[in-house]
Amino acid sequence: MEVIPNFIEDKSIQDSIKNFLFGSSFDYYYLPNTIDGDNNYFFSHILHDGKTEHYSSYFQNILIPLLGRLKFNYLLRAKVNCYPKRNENNKGNFHIDSTEPHMVGLYSVNSNNGHTLFEDGTKVESVENQMVIFDGSMKHCSVIQSDANIRVNVNINFR
Repeated sequence: MEVIPNFIEDKSIQDSIKNFLFGSSFDYYYLPNTIDGDNNYFFSHILHDGKTEHYSSYFQNILIPLLGRLKFNYLLRAKVNCYPKRNENNKGNFHIDSTEPHMVGLYSVNSNNGHTLFEDGTKVESVENQMVIFDGSMKHCSVIQSDANIRVNVNINFR
């Protein structure tokens, strides 16, 4: 696992992504749970689904600045996740994003007291402009924040 602080060095690019994702014109879609069986609803936007040639119209604005800083051969999927504030830090169910071999890049758009928890107990805080890269076979879950109104991250699955 690699945690990369200050993933985007250019503050104007970092601010552009954050302002775009926190703006009123970005489309988020309701999902009833983070993974089957939990009750942690959230909102998401698929940037690239990996199964078709579907690319979101927001692909260029959000994903290209992140992909340009990653080493990869093939993009499997990319999405933006938006978690609303809860009264307590609700933990989702442990999962993997795909059964096929892959890597995960998880970019935190804002800082908050939510985090990503791994089955082995490792905890990666949500720190603005931080990227964590890990093997996709590592079971992990989202722990929803109780301090910020929303927790936004970009989840990228690649090989």
